[in-house]
Amino acid sequence: MRYARVLIGAVCVAALAVAIGGWSEDNDAHRNGRIVFQRLDPAVGKIRLYTMRPDGRDVKAITLPGAAEDKDSIPDWSPDGRLIAFRRFFNRGEPNETTDVMVVRPDGSGLRNLTRGTCTGDCLSSETPAWSPDGRQIAFERAIGPLPADGPPPIVGIFVMDADGSNVRQITQLRPNSGTEDHGATWSPDGQRIAFMRSNNTIEPVDASAIYTVSSRGGDEQLVKRMPLEWPGAGGSDWSPDGKRLLFTTKCYFGQCAGPQPSTGAQLFTIRPDGEGLRQLTHLPGNSGDARWSPDGRKIVFSRNVTQGPTSDVYTMNANGTNVRRLTNTPELDAHKPDWGPRR
Repeated sequence: MRYARVLIGAVCVAALAVAIGGWSEDNDAHRNGRIVFQRLDPAVGKIRLYTMRPDGRDVKAITLPGAAEDKDSIPDWSPDGRLIAFRRFFNRGEPNETTDVMVVRPDGSGLRNLTRGTCTGDCLSSETPAWSPDGRQIAFERAIGPLPADGPPPIVGIFVMDADGSNVRQITQLRPNSGTEDHGATWSPDGQRIAFMRSNNTIEPVDASAIYTVSSRGGDEQLVKRMPLEWPGAGGSDWSPDGKRLLFTTKCYFGQCAGPQPSTGAQLFTIRPDGEGLRQLTHLPGNSGDARWSPDGRKIVFSRNVTQGPTSDVYTMNANGTNVRRLTNTPELDAHKPDWGPRR
């Protein structure tokens, strides 16, 4: 979340996929299961979480925000496939608006709030959860106030908690008012490091961003790649299951950043964690982003708008960028932020 600007847009999904290239779900490796994503439900006027098969069929709603709740979003599937962590808005649009990290079972049962009890005082929000590889911890973003009238809060950083919401500890942005903020944590497969995107909020150039890694215990921050200035607010990443690559996008994650998207549209890239070996995976019209690896590392699920517009549909492709398949076909409902769960 870019706290001082835009959080996340509305979302949706279609029940039918567009079949391309003779692919079937049975061809997927045994580790790959259903895909979770967020979409707008126009019948209730709220953003909910849904799951579907990897071919786009069998769409099922799994959450429904209550009266003072909305925008169930940014889901992350636990390594064992038993839980989905996500962000929920409370009192949206009100002076006391906040967000919390929730978990729910894939069938919609067992809903729990993990962060409400530890987000007190000047704590403004908790969101964007990411499970550790062993499922025992969750990394997430937290904003710490007080919120000034004309700027961002003093701290927007990466925190880690146990999977039950206890034992919260801060690992980045230990110095308040640094002029930057951190987003989009993703764990290395061995659980030793966390990659994230750091963005300038008050220091120049505003909205410039970079990919960093940090020890999962805190400390030892290492720069992976600075995004070019024509890619403002870009760089949200996902660590490959084999640990060899970070998948990222040139998409601006904060809505209308200081500059436009690349003239070719936002594309997907991978890079080694040491900053070497940059590869461009997509050369597609429009904007491609919100990308995640499949559990077996052979495929990627992502969101895309074919016209560089603000809404999107969910797609999959092979890990080398080939065999792009569209799974949803209702861009007006904005299906995005997909994550691929393991087969159970």
